[in-house]
Amino acid sequence: MPEHNNYFGDDHSIKPNENLNRINTCSPAELPARLQAGIGLAIASMAMGIMSLGLAIFAIGAIAGLVGAILAIIHLSKQLPLKGIAIWGLVLSIIGTAAGLGFGTLMYRSYQLMADLGDEQFQQYYGTEVPELVLTTIDGNEIKLSELRGRRVLLDFWATWCPPCKKQIPHLIQLRKTTKTEELAIIGISDEPVQKIRAFAEKTNINYSLASIKDDSTLPEPFSEVTSIPTLFLIDANGIIEIALSGYHRFDTLKRYALGPEQQQPESLSE
Repeated sequence: MPEHNNYFGDDHSIKPNENLNRINTCSPAELPARLQAGIGLAIASMAMGIMSLGLAIFAIGAIAGLVGAILAIIHLSKQLPLKGIAIWGLVLSIIGTAAGLGFGTLMYRSYQLMADLGDEQFQQYYGTEVPELVLTTIDGNEIKLSELRGRRVLLDFWATWCPPCKKQIPHLIQLRKTTKTEELAIIGISDEPVQKIRAFAEKTNINYSLASIKDDSTLPEPFSEVTSIPTLFLIDANGIIEIALSGYHRFDTLKRYALGPEQQQPESLSE
């Protein structure tokens, strides 16, 4: 019989098994760019979505969820392969972000509600008459608490090096601007040198009275028992201690207590 020639030639012969094996063992660099991008973004969005759910109770899950959602949206907008995985990544990321924000808000509100109830350390003094306290301001003026009867008094124990104290100062400045001096006296008390307090006050534009005490052990109770700053005491117009607040507080909380007991209802979680 006549010899049949190889149609494709010796150098172009088809070897199915060899080509299939080559496809199965190709390196990542040989994969199409769109497929690589699709795999990367889809898996990343899914991973971030799962991570956001796991970390939601710590509030930081919202950040992971946001990143996952962005990756999924990029994937879907480019119409890359593995669309189903990207959609699941987007769904999980949205749920994780919502859960993280919800837990974070709940934790923050709970902390504020607990803080707004006052410092338990000083509760035995609530409803008692404030002892006499004589202070000398950084301007050299003398202040006696007994001479402030007829107006409410806010005493703020603080320091220039204290981060939460400094964070709260703008609220006290705003409170001074929005409240008449004949209705409310605001006095900041620090055990630092007068020069240091004065320099800080000029730098931050503090508009309320500041006093320096050389030795806080000479203060009467309950002021001598202050162990953390900032600590604020609210005293009514009759010289009665209403409440003590430790730590940083928002402006609306300070204003509510500063203006009187009728506004001392804790904020609801829905606010």
